[in-house]
Amino acid sequence: MNEIVVTAYNPFYVALSFFCAFMGAYTALACVYKLLAYQKAHINHRLDQLTGKRTQLAAVPTPKMYFATLLVAGIAFGGLGVWSMHFIGTLALRMPIAVDYSIGITLLSLLAAVAAATWGLGIVAENPHSKTRLVLAGAILGLGVSAMHYLGMYSMNFDGFFLWNLGMVALSCLIAFVAATAALWMAFAASSNYARLFAAALMGVAVCAMHYTGMAAADVVCTTSTPLLPLNSARAISVPQLPVLLVMLIVVITFIVALNRMYTRQFKT
Repeated sequence: MNEIVVTAYNPFYVALSFFCAFMGAYTALACVYKLLAYQKAHINHRLDQLTGKRTQLAAVPTPKMYFATLLVAGIAFGGLGVWSMHFIGTLALRMPIAVDYSIGITLLSLLAAVAAATWGLGIVAENPHSKTRLVLAGAILGLGVSAMHYLGMYSMNFDGFFLWNLGMVALSCLIAFVAATAALWMAFAASSNYARLFAAALMGVAVCAMHYTGMAAADVVCTTSTPLLPLNSARAISVPQLPVLLVMLIVVITFIVALNRMYTRQFKT
């Protein structure tokens, strides 16, 4: 009773969490490359109009194509790269306590991650060379990632509570801001496929560093003599159900990315 629980991590799930962060970052980077191509096409179209040249309409992307691609980038990075990574990283945590997750707060954490990623990418996309926009977007994305992480931890229901190390909490938020700013800079600076792979790997490491620093900020205190007794709630997600939810989300994100590619296939980037 009221004792700090000894925890450990499953190395497979830790590696899988990095893979999710990497894949989410790489998909977002591919979308960012397309956003930059869209902007270049619009600039060329305006120049052609000024000089009297004709431009094929099929070569000029529509605003719907631009914002759809921006949203896909936000879903990929926020949903797969951050949110899925977080909950797989949470599954990696092994402790002798029955845990489930509040559905409402879990979905709110997903919304926070996707909204922050989309907003941050959109701010930088308007002018990738602006340092002010980069720092502002980094702050928004860092705040969104931190909010997602701690909402995700708050969604955990168990017979006990977290004992927080506020210094480590502050450090995790600082890592989120620095990592988000660096990730946004790399997203718009990477030009070749090799550069995007390297940038995605660095972004994956940064997201994982924030997550596991945030996890280290909390000690788990058990307040029951039967910690392994399953929790029952119609408004909660059990640990066995969580991987199913994650797989479903990954499938949905993959489907959205495929739809985006089909929708923009006539535009050559």
